Amino acid sequence: MGSTNYLNNILINAIQHLPIGIFWKDIHGQYLGCNKHCLSLFDLPSEQFIIGKTDAQLKPAFKEKQLPTKALYQTDQEALIHGRSVIAKAMTLETIHGHQQFEITKIPLKNRAGKTVGLLGIAIDVSSKFRSEQKLQEKTALLNSIFDALPDFVIYKDMEGRIVECNRAALKLAKKKKADVIGKTIEQILPASTAQASIDYDTQLKSNYKSANYKMEFELAGRQVYVDVHKHPVIQNNKLVGTVSISRDIKERRINLQKIATLTKHDQLTKLLNRPTFLQSLEDIDQDSHWGMLLIDIKKLGQLNSNYGTEIGDQVLIHVGEQIKQIVPDDALLARIQGDRFAILTNQASSPDQLDYLCNKLVDKLNRQIAIQGHVIDLAVCIGAANYPNTVQDTNQLLTCSEQALSRSRKDTEQYYTLFDPVLEAHAEADKRLIDDLKHAINNKDIDLYYQPVVDANSKAVLGVEALARWHHPEQGLIMPIKFIELAEKNNLIGQLGEVVLEKACQQLAQWRAQGIDIFMAVNLSPIQFNDPQLISKIKYYIDYYDIPAHRLEIEVTESALLESNHATGHMLEELINLGVRLAIDDFGTGYCSLSYLKNMPAHKLKIDKSFVDELELDKTTTAITRSVISLARELNITVTAEGVEKESQMKWLQEQQCDQFQGYLFSRPLPSDKFCLWYKQHNATHNNITYLQPAETNMSLPVL
Repeated sequence: MGSTNYLNNILINAIQHLPIGIFWKDIHGQYLGCNKHCLSLFDLPSEQFIIGKTDAQLKPAFKEKQLPTKALYQTDQEALIHGRSVIAKAMTLETIHGHQQFEITKIPLKNRAGKTVGLLGIAIDVSSKFRSEQKLQEKTALLNSIFDALPDFVIYKDMEGRIVECNRAALKLAKKKKADVIGKTIEQILPASTAQASIDYDTQLKSNYKSANYKMEFELAGRQVYVDVHKHPVIQNNKLVGTVSISRDIKERRINLQKIATLTKHDQLTKLLNRPTFLQSLEDIDQDSHWGMLLIDIKKLGQLNSNYGTEIGDQVLIHVGEQIKQIVPDDALLARIQGDRFAILTNQASSPDQLDYLCNKLVDKLNRQIAIQGHVIDLAVCIGAANYPNTVQDTNQLLTCSEQALSRSRKDTEQYYTLFDPVLEAHAEADKRLIDDLKHAINNKDIDLYYQPVVDANSKAVLGVEALARWHHPEQGLIMPIKFIELAEKNNLIGQLGEVVLEKACQQLAQWRAQGIDIFMAVNLSPIQFNDPQLISKIKYYIDYYDIPAHRLEIEVTESALLESNHATGHMLEELINLGVRLAIDDFGTGYCSLSYLKNMPAHKLKIDKSFVDELELDKTTTAITRSVISLARELNITVTAEGVEKESQMKWLQEQQCDQFQGYLFSRPLPSDKFCLWYKQHNATHNNITYLQPAETNMSLPVL
């Protein structure tokens, strides 16, 4: 008996100190006792306090804590009536710690006769587990929502290839309900050839456990589908249990890319191929076939734009493109490769006779009067053509040889087209070597700058210089700009060349300023350089890097370039002006520009071309035009510089017309930096009483460009 009491005491003591709530009741719901944890949870004074009381009688002691009294009573009755344990999961009780979730088990207590005499209650705090399960449910719900909201088609298959799960997008694509898909194989859903491709990738993935990416095109539910598929293994406990496929419909993307490709490959005005596409096609042609190439130039397109406006000029370009398309073979490559130039590449007109016939047809069709928007246009073209392999031995030379033939056509006013003469091939090869040498010279900045002074018309004080590029070839000696600049423009080198000239000019200007020579520096820009979207940034960089005042840099743009400029070029010119750089219109008078055009140009200076200065007082029309230009420029507050002043008589006439500045051999030839500095010092000391006897310049007998 003593040992039994001892064991009972141990058991009671253990129950009292367990971190779970334990209580016991009689069959009438009156408490017979509870452990300390129960008392502390509800802030009850003692075990004696609850003995003999029911839950309802204890309610005042719970101090308005929310307790599920009814639910607790129901579990009591269920355990008593059925005589078995009842578990109430996730029962919410308000304790001293706030609302907590408990799992409460009610166990019937029976006497030796098997009669139920009471209940044992065990309350375990499952709040942490409840919160974890709740978060897991929320996370699962969120993932399911995301899964179904994905625009991509997601399909999960088991190792037997049966579909275990798929999202809403996949069901929508197949136009099926989930019940019609789950448990099915991919062969039962997709067309046979498409399904087999998917199975092949599954087989590959199962063998190497590596993800796969591929594209598929098929018809499903009456819709043409083009998808980009990413297939991944599903691994649990280092074991492959299935595959998941994530497919994205890229049909619209492919259509958009095709549209973009069309836009990037075609000239937006004429809808013909553009220059880069044509050149790429030329590189890819079959070397074993015979080819003919024709280049067609529209004569005086700049003058047409000036006389009638660029809208009419654009219509002329469209008309020419359409007429050419009607004449050339259907499979010929037709492109607009320059502002006024079209190119044809065909294997249907590769012999000299065929080329001659095609040239005659084009001349007959294009050289005639056309009416556009009420204007009668005298359209005229010139053509240069070459063929491979009859006269050109390398397809890479087709364009160069055609350009040489075109150049002859442009010079010969009585001949509308020219076929390439093999004799010119040697010249083309020489040009190729020269181009390579020019690339090397530009890359190594072996381009020299000579500086021709610009002087005040009255005081003869030196106001600035024009930077003129010179190339001293290691074998051929001095090569003038008229040759190497044209080579640079034709071979996409003009941007690099222009950048070398611009940097050297800015660097020289900074050095002179440090020596106390405060003058402006004029630099010529090629029209092609305005195709560089970084042009303004580069100019600003050199101004900042060499710390020169922006107004001391003068950018010269030819009149013809301004006439053919587009909106982007106009915007660049405005940005230049905003930087503080001065803008000069070079070779003014040679581009058939109407004088009224000046009112819309933000130019600071006009440079009257040397050809006008040469004919002063010799040709009445030239003299009148020059006088008008100077007068109009003064009205518009635009500075005028006369180029090519070589005679005292020219200088005096221009002074009488109040021309602002002079540039020419009368004052100085272009000089290298060191000789210019000497000349500058001598000129500054004597310019009030100077006699213009010029120092001879080595190898500089050619006209200045």
